[in-house]
Amino acid sequence: MSIVVESINTKIRLITRVAFGFRSPEALIALAMLSLGGHPPRPPGRNHPRMSQ
Repeated sequence: MSIVVESINTKIRLITRVAFGFRSPEALIALAMLSLGGHPPRPPGRNHPRMSQ
């Protein structure tokens, strides 16, 4: 269990370095959610392949 926590902690530290120039902590939270949340956003203007049938 502690290995998983350390892995996530390391990933969040890397995301913090990437988000260094951002003006708000919400940007860091958004990057963390996108990277670690497990639900990638759908690109705008594109439909899911199953929905276009």
